[in-house]
Amino acid sequence: MECPGKFRDFISNIALSDTAKQNLKTAYKTLKSRLHEDAIISGSVVTSFLQGSFARQTGVKPINRDDKPDVDLIVVTNFDPAKVTATQALNRFIPFLEKYYKDKWRMQGRSIGIEMSNCCIDLVPTALPSSGTARILAEAFSAANEDKRDIFKVKASYEAIIRAANKDEAWKTEPLLIPDREQKVWQKTHPLAQIAWTENKNGLTDGHYKRVVKALKWWKKKFVAGADSVKSYPLEHFIGNNCPNLGSISLAEYIVRTLLSISQHTSKPYQADRGVPEHDVFKRVTESDFTKFVAAAKQAYLKAKSAFNEPAQYESSVKWQELFGSEFPLYEKPTPTFTKRDEPSSPTNPNRYA
Repeated sequence: MECPGKFRDFISNIALSDTAKQNLKTAYKTLKSRLHEDAIISGSVVTSFLQGSFARQTGVKPINRDDKPDVDLIVVTNFDPAKVTATQALNRFIPFLEKYYKDKWRMQGRSIGIEMSNCCIDLVPTALPSSGTARILAEAFSAANEDKRDIFKVKASYEAIIRAANKDEAWKTEPLLIPDREQKVWQKTHPLAQIAWTENKNGLTDGHYKRVVKALKWWKKKFVAGADSVKSYPLEHFIGNNCPNLGSISLAEYIVRTLLSISQHTSKPYQADRGVPEHDVFKRVTESDFTKFVAAAKQAYLKAKSAFNEPAQYESSVKWQELFGSEFPLYEKPTPTFTKRDEPSSPTNPNRYA
């Protein structure tokens, strides 16, 4: 059974709470403001904007206290990649970080992690883009424009990009460069292409794609063990490549069909990044972890198929809950019915008794 009402409740139940979202917004806006105003680093900052699962509306709430909500802040700098190495670019943020986030930051592979009491932010610097792309980004993600919309609404961000890009579409063919500390090189990334792809995919699936991603991220986070290298964005990307474009079918059927497609993979595939096809999103996913993930997806598919094919409302919701956990609510259990008797009962063998 499709259980549309219970799926709406389920997606709501796994969403980030209003309190957690406000904590992220406060932390994000504070960091953005400091970056653009601080004497140490502001001269190097062209603009900054939100990226990641919450920007694309594909994130889910933490499952425990150690699993803090996080966002990615892309910081577009004026660093010339021909003159400033990837390592030097990251190191230039250290005085700023020591001033505002002492003992709260750490260098990561391609970003700087800032961990606060109730959330985390990954600061991702980029090299200087072309003048046209820099202008588009500065206009689309200015502080004034962000104040007019929900910064966690990808549609608002996408529309802001499109309005600015209509004046110059250079951004579509120009990825940004981010520093890779481990390889000590600048690597291409295209967060705007990821945003645009997500919005287009969501339209092709009648608005269900983001919900499919949330549902399966939650399932993976809560029930799949031993596949740690299948991280949030590689998982989202893989779901996108396996979710069919079928218009207005139910969310339940989209989940069944997506799990079926995932479960049919026999080896780790190449996953071309949106806007940077030479980059494999699955590069850091191990074969072992991928095998474990697909094995789990096969079992999830069988559970989802059984729940979808179950004609009884309550029993179907029970099966969906077995797949997704207690966050998936149940329909009311039906009350047993009894046949009304028209005459008193009489024993079939009156000579026997207990």
